[in-house]
Amino acid sequence: MVSQKHLRLLGNFAAATLLVFTVACGPSLTLTGVDYSQPIESVMSPDQDGLVEDVRIGVSFNITPLNVKERGEDASLPSEVRLIRSRDGYYFVTAPGYSNVYVFESEESALELTEIINVSEAGLAQPAFNQRTNYIQLIDGDDEYRLTKDGLAN
Repeated sequence: MVSQKHLRLLGNFAAATLLVFTVACGPSLTLTGVDYSQPIESVMSPDQDGLVEDVRIGVSFNITPLNVKERGEDASLPSEVRLIRSRDGYYFVTAPGYSNVYVFESEESALELTEIINVSEAGLAQPAFNQRTNYIQLIDGDDEYRLTKDGLAN
């Protein structure tokens, strides 16, 4: 027969075990089917320090490191920067004169480069992004490119 003292002890142990598992596991909830797409591209002009900002979608960053990677250390900043966010949450960034489109993944207070897509050896003249169902469309004059987070799409 189990005594009252043992039952209390067993109850306390069960409560402590439940508390440990609740705290260790924390809340768990995943919302799926999220669509991060930005239907219209952002066209931003960098300030003298290279900062671009789109208040409408709540993003700002310094374009200078990307401009150095694309054009070199002493290159002037582009007059405008083009940005669009894909359905799966990746940011696509380019500018007139750039040969590449840069794909970034958002991190805590950062954009991390995940892919560089070479689209024009001569440099883009007037790039424009459009959101499509399964890809990002880049138009530059008569040229059209289908872009994904992994590169050029067929």
